[in-house]
Amino acid sequence: MQPPANRLAVVYHLAHVAGGGGKPERVRIVVRVNDGEPVPSVVPVWPTADWHEREQYDLMGIQFSGHPNLKRLILPSDWDGHPLRKDYPIGGEPVQFTDAV
Repeated sequence: MQPPANRLAVVYHLAHVAGGGGKPERVRIVVRVNDGEPVPSVVPVWPTADWHEREQYDLMGIQFSGHPNLKRLILPSDWDGHPLRKDYPIGGEPVQFTDAV
């Protein structure tokens, strides 16, 4: 079974807040990618995007080309997989009942 094309998306919400009580201008940019396809990093333009891109890499597996420090942010570095993806295997320990007859 082939995975769907462009199954992942990175969405940027940008706002320009004008001075003087003007209405802010808003832009939404959607970048759709296939699994393993890199997205250009926006860290050179918006340095605070560093943590957001690292979080997406860690939990969703989205690669950001040109990122200065793309490594896991939340999970240990030896963690296998990306837990917020729908294809991540949900495991666990079997429940053991102590009062079972």
